[in-house]
Amino acid sequence: MPDPSGYANAAHRQPKTHLAAWLCLLAALGGGIALQNPAVALLGGLLIRLGLDVNPVRRGMRLGAISLQTAVVLLGLTLGFDRMVSVSADYGVTVAAYVLTTLLLGWAFARLIRSDRVETSLLTSGTAICGATAIATLAPVVGARPHQLAAATGIVFLLNAVALFTFPAIGGWLELSQETFGAWVALAIHDTSSVVATAAIYGDEAAAVATTVKLGRALWLIPLAFAASLLFARCEAKLRVPPFILLFVAAAAVGGAVEFGEQITQGIGFVSKTLLVIALGLIGLELDRASLGKLSLSSLVLGVGLWLAVVPLALMLVLFR
Repeated sequence: MPDPSGYANAAHRQPKTHLAAWLCLLAALGGGIALQNPAVALLGGLLIRLGLDVNPVRRGMRLGAISLQTAVVLLGLTLGFDRMVSVSADYGVTVAAYVLTTLLLGWAFARLIRSDRVETSLLTSGTAICGATAIATLAPVVGARPHQLAAATGIVFLLNAVALFTFPAIGGWLELSQETFGAWVALAIHDTSSVVATAAIYGDEAAAVATTVKLGRALWLIPLAFAASLLFARCEAKLRVPPFILLFVAAAAVGGAVEFGEQITQGIGFVSKTLLVIALGLIGLELDRASLGKLSLSSLVLGVGLWLAVVPLALMLVLFR
């Protein structure tokens, strides 16, 4: 069975190529940590995989997920339970409006361009709720083929990268507050990793708000998967709350009950952002040439077109809530 991570292929390449990949990765991670900027690590990971066609890290996606989830839990310690509840309550209706409107726009746009039903389900759900997680959850429910899953995931990944490099500049140009920017990226960006990383570049408060709003948005995957299983008459969806979300809530409760000193809080923030840098670097290694080659024109039009429509929608929902 082929290794999708590309690690097995890397093992058979020339030692110099493999060593070069490791050195470049360490340089990208070191630069990202020094600058406390996850975008540096993501760009490094992308260039390594697409340039050298090598993924030097075995189970890099799993390690990246663990780094991300740990970073999110640590953010909960600096947020506090009262603040988490307040942000969740303030943006609950906004999140619902965004998710439902995006789903409707996605299906309407798909009918207009006559997109495939499975393709539409994957890209629309990924844009509305939680990117690659939603796509992977719904793939068996809607009967997606491997190339459809790879194409949808690739599009989401590319859009995540675009957002990570552009949204902080846009937020600064529009002079958005930390809270407004955090809420905006929590709605407008697909995956949790890119949401938290983009918000962290803008500021610590933006990261805390973005994490809380995004995790509330991610919970919409449960009713969506259930509805999809009814529509497609399948029962393969695994409906459960990810454990790290529960840990985030628990960490926020601890953060609200225990008053950390300024130095400890800054230390927690540094470790959290460092883990984000590592997560983004490892995630960047996952986009290979084969996945890019599977992108169809209809998938690109639907995925990019829908995202360009909902990015300003998300900002308007946040500003006028």
